[in-house]
Amino acid sequence: GGGIPIGAMLCKDFCNVFTPGDHASTYGGNPLACAAGLAVAKAIEEEKLLDNVIARGKQFRELANRLSIKYPDVITGVRGWGLLTGVQLSESSPITASEVTAGLMSAGVLVVPAGPKVVRFIPPLIVTEDEVNQAMNKLDSVINSLINK
Repeated sequence: GGGIPIGAMLCKDFCNVFTPGDHASTYGGNPLACAAGLAVAKAIEEEKLLDNVIARGKQFRELANRLSIKYPDVITGVRGWGLLTGVQLSESSPITASEVTAGLMSAGVLVVPAGPKVVRFIPPLIVTEDEVNQAMNKLDSVINSLINK
């Protein structure tokens, strides 16, 4: 909805157990919300945002995997889907996701911890190749500084 609340529900036939009136959405069918949702869907298609999501998500995970090779005692895995990327920190490492998150935020990269040992990257759909490179370079710097403190 591009900031305008909108609600919808879809399901496959085999799990379609609702009949009209069983389920409602506060914003379902609202003309303003529907117009905003349609405008967002058109922009996603016309600006090929999903192509960017695929390319930048792949880039995020490739660069994070390189860091896992550089820091095998700190990063034990990288996972994700689309632009959502999680960097798994080693359970045996004294470095926590909160420490990495604080370091990245101080460096201008907005991330969130997903538990004590996962740093979650959730960039916008319009993130650029250069911005992903910058974020991963800053992750490298933060991990290096935490190792050497």
